[in-house]
Amino acid sequence: MNSFTFLTEEQIFGSNSLDIMKKYGTACAITDFSILLGGYVASNSYTNEGCSGKDRAGCWWTKSSDGDNDARAVG
Repeated sequence: MNSFTFLTEEQIFGSNSLDIMKKYGTACAITDFSILLGGYVASNSYTNEGCSGKDRAGCWWTKSSDGDNDARAVG
């Protein structure tokens, strides 16, 4: 649990993006627990699996900078 791997912008959006990103897109499901911990979810943001409560999508972080020395967020 002490090590995480964050994806780079190129792995997510670039011409050499990972196959899983090409197949499923960048929407990431968010759990109720994550929302209780402060995770943001928009009322109109869903994964490509559907539009029910279990398919809500949230924001997530990348390894790449947003150009202002902050991690870039996706979502």
